[in-house]
Amino acid sequence: MSSNADEKVIDIGGSRLSNSFHDQVLKALTNEMPYFPKELAYAAGMDKWLKVSEKSHQTSDEIGIIRATVERVVSELPDGTSIIDLGAANSPKYEPYVEEFGRQGKTCSYFPLDVSRDSLLKQVGNARDKFNGIHAVGLWGEIQDGMAYFQKIKGPKLYLVLGSILYNAPYKICIDRAKGFARVLEPVDRLVVGQDSPPASGDVAAVCSPYATAEYDAFLTSYLQAIQDVAGIEADPEAAWTVEHYTEAAMHSFKVSTTQRLVCTKLAGRVIEAGKSFIMFPSWKKSGEDVATLTNVAGLEIETLGKAENSDMYQYLIWAMDV
Repeated sequence: MSSNADEKVIDIGGSRLSNSFHDQVLKALTNEMPYFPKELAYAAGMDKWLKVSEKSHQTSDEIGIIRATVERVVSELPDGTSIIDLGAANSPKYEPYVEEFGRQGKTCSYFPLDVSRDSLLKQVGNARDKFNGIHAVGLWGEIQDGMAYFQKIKGPKLYLVLGSILYNAPYKICIDRAKGFARVLEPVDRLVVGQDSPPASGDVAAVCSPYATAEYDAFLTSYLQAIQDVAGIEADPEAAWTVEHYTEAAMHSFKVSTTQRLVCTKLAGRVIEAGKSFIMFPSWKKSGEDVATLTNVAGLEIETLGKAENSDMYQYLIWAMDV
């Protein structure tokens, strides 16, 4: 890890993202991949995502659970812990942990990870300004880049994987992600995970409601524009696509369909005919039982930290199994 204390962001894979997104968009357009790369949405439309997150139940609800449980979580961690915040955006969710380390007379460092370099620069700057003297450095790249990098950060670690970004996937992928943490978690480390569970009522409208906002519509439009930019499609994204909610059991996604013939000038002139449909932003809810099972299968211990008062958002504390 760089020893330059003034460095705000370390490139752990972020500069390779444009090539990765190009390849993934091409594969999605040719049906070699089932979904468009979701990370492109945050890299290209972070300003729109921040407006979504400011009004999201996940933000307010997760902070509520954090404040109710932060004393206990920090009490299990020693002085000098590094807080590694995966998918940090410009979220304040890490702040209660830094404050609690101070209350307990312990020092900590802060390492936010995200695909948007500009967002990381702001997040690191805000952390350094708010918590005078804290060592804060951004990690620019995807989560899988972080999994290969985290061992370069010495000492105990508190991983924050909030906003349903760890277990928001099919079961096998979730196990693979958990196994990735099983390989990097030391006995002293802790992992805090946030995850939406299916609505207790089974109400489909409750699954869709978080996405039915003007802010989310603007985020979707920015994402479609980003896909068009990668593919070289010249069209108004609001006119070129229709967007529909799609739900199946506890999975929510969007079906996007072309309304006109689109030419991909940056993808060898490939043509997408009108009426072609694609799936984007698949989101899987997971019950507490499912989360516990797949975590244990991956070789990790888990317990429920808490549930949000007004939603089906849960937080879990995870650590390495004794061997």
